[in-house]
Amino acid sequence: MYRESIKYLEQWHKNKNRRPLIINGARQIGKSWLVRHFGEKIYSKNYVEINFEKKPHLCKIFEKNLDIQRILLEIEISENVTIDDKTLLFLDEIQQCPKAIMALRYFYEDHPKQAVIAAGSLLEFQLKDIPFPVGRVEILHLFPMNFEEFLLATKNEKLLPYVQLKMQASEVIENKIYHELLNYYWVGGMPACVKEFVETKNYKTVRKIQEDLLYTFQQDFSKYSPHVNKDCLLDILNYIPQNIGSQIIYSKLSERSSVPTIKKGVLVLAAAKLFTLIHNVSVNSLPFTVSNKQFKALFIDIGLLLCVSRVNYETIFLNSDLNTNFTGAWAEQFVGQQLLSNHFLPLHYWARTKANSSAEVDFVIEKEGKIIPVEVKSGKSGKLRSLNLLLSEHPNIKKALIYSKAINGNEGKLHFLPIYSAGSL
Repeated sequence: MYRESIKYLEQWHKNKNRRPLIINGARQIGKSWLVRHFGEKIYSKNYVEINFEKKPHLCKIFEKNLDIQRILLEIEISENVTIDDKTLLFLDEIQQCPKAIMALRYFYEDHPKQAVIAAGSLLEFQLKDIPFPVGRVEILHLFPMNFEEFLLATKNEKLLPYVQLKMQASEVIENKIYHELLNYYWVGGMPACVKEFVETKNYKTVRKIQEDLLYTFQQDFSKYSPHVNKDCLLDILNYIPQNIGSQIIYSKLSERSSVPTIKKGVLVLAAAKLFTLIHNVSVNSLPFTVSNKQFKALFIDIGLLLCVSRVNYETIFLNSDLNTNFTGAWAEQFVGQQLLSNHFLPLHYWARTKANSSAEVDFVIEKEGKIIPVEVKSGKSGKLRSLNLLLSEHPNIKKALIYSKAINGNEGKLHFLPIYSAGSL
């Protein structure tokens, strides 16, 4: 399967002043596969992988001191490998070895020609307790496979020029795109789920893998203690997927936990990359003024969202009004997920905070120094009261994007685009 992030790694490889690279992301997101694929493609036999979860004893190599020459020599002897300046050293599950995270600084300072990639999950928990090598490492955040990667995996690459708006889609082509978008809704972008769908086209076995992934995430909750109560985390995991697109009120997330405990739980699950927090911002100028009191959330993946929400097959594929699938919370999750995975853009939203006033725009992004509101809707400008209000109050904003299944086109500052093109921005 093709991952767009391979281009990032290839560019990193060519950089003469490259720093050690940390790939961060949720469990089962494809971090290890990505690095192995890259290592085999670019470095061939000059590739050494150390997995600290499978070989925890290797952590002792880093505990004596952070002398990089000694560390490399002991890895060579222990693993019976050769490591030189043409070797890619891959430190997988690095969260299991905090001293190895600290050593990345000295790879950069004392052995800069050595290509080093580290990957891990739950890194934020380790980084709270150790000095982070700021400025000495580079970080790549990996997300689930996006819709374009899904089309490539499912042998629908001929649809890409239409999805990327490089070619105008006829009704026949657009119907095909929306059919595949429904498949993406169900399957999502977790690599194991996409692999199963490509090989079997079996929706039931895909759902079983999704259930197993969610169970794995829940089993990880024990690792978060003593940070937060496990029951509180389960409550949050069940509540937020049912309220995608809505502002989150802490007290509603768990009836059996206090607000301070719930706040810790939200931060823990966000650090584990199960959710992405989206904060309300002021759009008067850049940089955004962020409100930490008002926020929404996106789930890790739309396929897992439908699974945890217990959405059945009939709801997706036998719905008599397919337009309803492309509006509302699912559509907002899809658009937000594509913006994150394709462009690594920090996502915000806008909500009017004045008394007796309810106005909200789904997303606000900053692109090339411009503020761009983004709405996910079914209709045209007559149903965009909040967006029109935002534009009238802030003439500094010159463009707004509306992703929908409605007719495409422009009306002044409003740019209407097909929802399936959200990843192309």
